[in-house]
Amino acid sequence: MSSASWFGELAGELNRHGNRQDGMRVAECLTSGLNILRDSLYARAHQDVETFVGKDSLFVPLSEIRTQQQATEEIEVYVIAESSLAAKRFAYMSGEDEWFLEWLARLRWGQLGEDQAIAARCRAYLSRSAEERRRHFTKTLAQILPESGRAPLVVFRLMPLAVQIATACAFGDRKRAQLLRQQQTAILPAVADCRQCHGRLLECDEQCRACGNPLWKYNWLIAAD
Repeated sequence: MSSASWFGELAGELNRHGNRQDGMRVAECLTSGLNILRDSLYARAHQDVETFVGKDSLFVPLSEIRTQQQATEEIEVYVIAESSLAAKRFAYMSGEDEWFLEWLARLRWGQLGEDQAIAARCRAYLSRSAEERRRHFTKTLAQILPESGRAPLVVFRLMPLAVQIATACAFGDRKRAQLLRQQQTAILPAVADCRQCHGRLLECDEQCRACGNPLWKYNWLIAAD
């Protein structure tokens, strides 16, 4: 099955399960928004640390490509869990089952997302509190990417809220997304200081070149340290 057909099938499933008409828009928005967050977090935890803090010879991996693959995979697991919890918490999807988590895993990973081992890794986050999920994620990521332990800790407080915002925006709930952005601003007041985006909510496929919004660059993150 082609990627376009697979994507269209998933959009149709979302429409049927959620009694919606905008499944394609939701799927496209989730894809764009979560891609930006995944790539941004990897950059903050790896590239920014090496640029602004410096490389540590103890942290040089045997395979840069393999390490990046493992790190981005763990970020994906965390993102899927946080997004599915947000969809349930904000009542974007009806029912108490884990259909949306499984659907999102397939959206994020294609047919590989049907692997029950991947779904099980995502579910392992669901029984934990928000703080426990964050701690488990940062610990697991640091085992794969040791330099992530030297990134500003505030980025790991902003990330779950950023995923919730991306989810709310995908489902057209801008009011909820704005409330979540206010929570981020309370954590990192510098969010509102960017002269280009002013900390506003961006479209799903947008990212501010100046500050990194929806996940801020290193020099903005250290304003809270």
